[in-house]
Amino acid sequence: MTARLYCVVVALLLLAEVFGLGDGASNPGCVARITRKGLDYARLYGEATLKKELSTIKLPDFSGSFKVGWIGSVSYEFTSLRIHSFKLQNLDLSLHPGQGVRASLSDNYASVSGNWKVKTCFITLKGTYDLSVDSISISISLNLNKDQSGRPTASVAHCSNSIGHVSIYISGNLSWLLNLFHKRIENNLKNILNQEICKMVKKSTASYLEPYLQTLPVTLMIDQVAGIDYSLVGAPQVTSQDLDMPLKGEFFGRSQRSPVPFDAPSIRLPQKHEHMIYFAVSDYVFNTASQVYYQAGHMNFTIRNEHIPLDAPIRLHTKSLGAVVPQVRPVPTHHRGQDLSLGTPPI
Repeated sequence: MTARLYCVVVALLLLAEVFGLGDGASNPGCVARITRKGLDYARLYGEATLKKELSTIKLPDFSGSFKVGWIGSVSYEFTSLRIHSFKLQNLDLSLHPGQGVRASLSDNYASVSGNWKVKTCFITLKGTYDLSVDSISISISLNLNKDQSGRPTASVAHCSNSIGHVSIYISGNLSWLLNLFHKRIENNLKNILNQEICKMVKKSTASYLEPYLQTLPVTLMIDQVAGIDYSLVGAPQVTSQDLDMPLKGEFFGRSQRSPVPFDAPSIRLPQKHEHMIYFAVSDYVFNTASQVYYQAGHMNFTIRNEHIPLDAPIRLHTKSLGAVVPQVRPVPTHHRGQDLSLGTPPI
């Protein structure tokens, strides 16, 4: 039932949606913070997603054998296990300081149906069954980190589960024989489920969650000139109250990516938790944008006299500009009143 419990955690990660490892500045250009309120929203999203996914999960087949008097050894198989009803409750997401996210489900119920087959030395019979599993509890801890490519990683640090009771109802030819041994079958199934649930969680994390995280983008092309790198410059920082994502927030030229000649300042977010998400941006982001567009020649512009209102106190001649920019010196008369070309350097 938990083969896609990763959806709960994906819901949380989708709120952040931008991860990775950056080069250059050690400080982030911007920081995204997810609070416990944001985590509660992720829980609601994850619960809805999990309910949808459960209807598509195929549980693993299981089998066993027992001896029946003069008949001898009887082997049985239960196949095509499908969850056709379930009750999810007590779903909780919490932050694990210094590590990542913890997801837990407690006191849940599932109803499963499928097919059975019995083999003896001289006969093979088939039928259907209904299975109910009560008091299912699962606890999973995920460590959040990043790899060298700049994308996030999520690994199962801890998984535990328990099952309260398993009941099976068998129908079909020779069902009476299996019903004689239903307690043994139920105990066998309970042991199998207890052993398999966490294996399914770890397999699901490796098969679905980790590949999905590797598809998250870390750059965005703004236009023909520039793109922005919003990868992580460090691992997600987790406390009991919030989850901080230190994002690079650096503009770069699409034709040539040059090193940034300045560092990003440190960012300190206020200790507020009234909203689901907080987002802080430093001047590093705007400075890198200014540099890229300036180097591409897109911040050079021309001001002409006709662009200035007639009643403005300043005209384009050295007498007016000299009061504002002392370095301006008089130029020959035939140059006065001409266009003034300005190049705006990076901030």
